[in-house]
Amino acid sequence: MKKKIILIVIIVLLLGIVGFVLYQVDPIRFKISYEYINLIEDRNGKKIKIKVPYDNGIQYLNEKEILTYLKKETGIFYFGYNTCPWCRNIVPILIHTAKTNHIDTIYYIDTYNLNLTSIKQELFDFLGDNLREDETGKKRLAVPDVYFIKEGKIIGHHIGSVESYHNPYQEMNDSQKQELISIYEQWIKEMKK
Repeated sequence: MKKKIILIVIIVLLLGIVGFVLYQVDPIRFKISYEYINLIEDRNGKKIKIKVPYDNGIQYLNEKEILTYLKKETGIFYFGYNTCPWCRNIVPILIHTAKTNHIDTIYYIDTYNLNLTSIKQELFDFLGDNLREDETGKKRLAVPDVYFIKEGKIIGHHIGSVESYHNPYQEMNDSQKQELISIYEQWIKEMKK
């Protein structure tokens, strides 16, 4: 009986360790983070189910890395969070478009779980006129916001989805998806020049 209990404890510990290690791998962590929300109703009592591939190319950036990467790298930078209904709808399209265009990495800034206070002013200075203004004229970071950076320079960005898409609880139609793909591809081509 004691051997069975010890074996069960060892198996549970190993599964916990394996789960923890896998969760630390950014693409898997991202997939889990976004797909577990499929099971949860939001404050409106609705669910938005999405599928995220394992090979999604997501690399999380922490507060210390954001500005360093933005100011020197070439790539796609996605600002968003897993419970944002608009973010949930663009993520599969963004990942698909990046993969189709041979982009291996999408840098992810989780605006809900990161504390950006210490870098807010410098980040807002870098993002500049690309930020939205609220009713009082104050600059703010809206999500989903996707930036296309080439050697530390913003060459393009896109906030939200497409003009004709108004309800994040309904799936985008094929025309809307294609329009968003075209927007992303335009900036990817510029980024690759």
